Amino acid sequence: MVLKSVDFSQFLSEDSGIPFDIKFEVIEEVHDEFTKEKLEVDRKTVEAHRLLLSAASPVFKQQFFGKMRSSKHHFEIKDTNIRAFELFIQIIYGSENLNLDIKVMFEILDLADFYIIEPIKGKMIDAIRSKITFENLKTIADAASTYMHHEELASGILKNCGKFLQNNLGPSNQMIDFLQDELMEPELIDQIINLKCENCDYFACKNGALATFPEHKPLRPGVKVYKSLRIGAKIEMLECSISKVSLAPIPPNLLPNRKIDGGEIVLAVSDGSEMRLPLKKMSNNEFDHWYSSPLSSVNFLSTGGMIFRCK
Repeated sequence: MVLKSVDFSQFLSEDSGIPFDIKFEVIEEVHDEFTKEKLEVDRKTVEAHRLLLSAASPVFKQQFFGKMRSSKHHFEIKDTNIRAFELFIQIIYGSENLNLDIKVMFEILDLADFYIIEPIKGKMIDAIRSKITFENLKTIADAASTYMHHEELASGILKNCGKFLQNNLGPSNQMIDFLQDELMEPELIDQIINLKCENCDYFACKNGALATFPEHKPLRPGVKVYKSLRIGAKIEMLECSISKVSLAPIPPNLLPNRKIDGGEIVLAVSDGSEMRLPLKKMSNNEFDHWYSSPLSSVNFLSTGGMIFRCK
């Protein structure tokens, strides 16, 4: 109980009375475009306490106190920048109200992912989400798709970009037009618009959901959806409604995102045409559809590329 009231950030000061016992030499490097080698441009020593870092991170704990622990008191840190690593350590110690720009947030998120510190990962994802604007959305999406080493983290940030557009433009062709005007690659656009809808009137879902359904409760006729359709390099979002769902037995060994023989969804498109699409078994990942723990072992079905079209 007493430790909860301690401000550990006070121990970042050299005159705190508790000496540092570990040093990190943070080395900033750049790639030489001619030799393709890394060149050092700056370095700085950052000091800390083994015990505090180990309490926050299982990676630090293994490094300092595990069976294969190192006896060194000085470690090199590369593949990040000095300011990001300094701020990362400060956040571990509990420092708050730090001035972080988008680039530094991504650097700290990457460090938190590597050192497996979930609270800092969550804090950085929330901070990045709160900074999304029309002006910087492309920068954030590009950083997530090319900079993040963890695919699930990158996917989460891209979905936040999509939710920002959905909240401000609606899940319509306006979203696609904006992203294409920003000269984004079609694959990146696909990931951003792979959204969960905000106000599904069919399921009591989480904050929006892809248009999937559990095998025991198929989508009823009349449910409104958007279906993404690629035409060359462009992606169209078609306004549709469910016309018919034909179920079929699901083989026990069928992998996610595979077609179910005999399964079909018929969509009535707003222009009067009809689309007949194969039914697929979807993944059971929480990011992929509306979700609750009692349904964690249930098969979810859809056509893929479809979101609920709510009021």
